[in-house]
Amino acid sequence: MGFDDKKILLACVAGTIISYNVIRLIKAFFANRKDEWIPVGVVKNLWMFPVKSCSRQEVFSLYCDELGPRFGENRDREFTAIYEDTGVMLTARDAPRMMLIQVKVADGVLTLSTPEGESVSVMLADVIEQRIVRRATKLGLPVDGLDCGEAAAKFFTEYLEMTGIRLIYFRDDLFNGRPCTVDPGWSMNPFPKRSDPVRYVDLSPYHISTEESLKALNKEMETPISSEWFRANIVVDLSPAWDEDRWAEVRIGGVELMCYKPCTRCVLITVNPDIGVKSSEMQPLKRMREIRLAPEGPLREKHGQAPVFGINAGLIKPGYIHVGQTVYAKYKNCAL
Repeated sequence: MGFDDKKILLACVAGTIISYNVIRLIKAFFANRKDEWIPVGVVKNLWMFPVKSCSRQEVFSLYCDELGPRFGENRDREFTAIYEDTGVMLTARDAPRMMLIQVKVADGVLTLSTPEGESVSVMLADVIEQRIVRRATKLGLPVDGLDCGEAAAKFFTEYLEMTGIRLIYFRDDLFNGRPCTVDPGWSMNPFPKRSDPVRYVDLSPYHISTEESLKALNKEMETPISSEWFRANIVVDLSPAWDEDRWAEVRIGGVELMCYKPCTRCVLITVNPDIGVKSSEMQPLKRMREIRLAPEGPLREKHGQAPVFGINAGLIKPGYIHVGQTVYAKYKNCAL
């Protein structure tokens, strides 16, 4: 072997050693990221939705328990409107004006009001005492609730200009046949088998979105939208765009949440929450189907043509969170 050949051989060996060590260090770095809490942003907004598909409440703090967030007497998606004849939950997908109905629960009274000044109050103690049970369904799965009476039914029927609408009230002691059970196919990362109890949410007890991902989306949109269109409970600011795709767990103060699914989006995000009108151009859903579908393969087969934005999460440790707190995350092996 000549001198030049030896130099080439030594260079190859050295290059191999360097490459090996670089790969080893990268693997170690991401392994540590999976086990460590990394600061990823701050809490910008906390939102409650006491009546499914109605207007949000913006609050400074929330208490997080296994069924979802609550603030005082207000609990997330604790009420839902249903079609009286079928029990199917009514949402802003079919009645966009629902998003304009203001909701408040205080001193045992549920108050509903419209931008035009119409309002109705429901004494919840009376609802509990009368105990008229109605069954609701979402995607064919049943859950019971207590009928909130004729005044509430009339309020929804007249404001939405629909017939046969009832409002029901979730109670822990009633039948609930729609827990959020984690499906292994929801993500490309393994998660512990778990089943979370829920009220009238579409899927999970918690929903998180981020401002930087919204900014990235708006760069692709002709008309920018706000985070309110996505109806999350927790909005995180200052994290890198789409970083939430790789969050496995989130910690805010003493509260810990498991992020087990990318949040798939439907026609509901085409409803402008400020005016209660659905986009005639199906935006932002149409554009998101072009840029934010799940990757090809098993995840695309599971989520189909539903674009993803934000994350669904369940509780690990309960407690209070508030606006301005630092958000920490543990990372998955890979995005989504």
